[in-house]
Amino acid sequence: MSYGLEIFDPVGVLNFSTSDITWNYLGSYEAPNNTSIVFTGIGIMPERIVVRVMLDQINGDDESFTHTYTLVGDTLTATAPVGVTQRTLLSVFGR
Repeated sequence: MSYGLEIFDPVGVLNFSTSDITWNYLGSYEAPNNTSIVFTGIGIMPERIVVRVMLDQINGDDESFTHTYTLVGDTLTATAPVGVTQRTLLSVFGR
């Protein structure tokens, strides 16, 4: 099954759209708070994107509490930054 993806900024301005490109959903993975984790078996396609969403709200600079990631081959690594980190949902799309 194929999906489209649109990303808007906080005031509603469209920053990214796949309306003219079809992406395939490859999976979603939850990184626990304060924990780095490795997910394997991610589908491999010529082009992939990862969308991160923080699942728990913290006041202040939210992005600093979200896991960073690397996607190499079939391995997605979510790394918790130093300090308090909230749960992060990482969704992978490919084409």
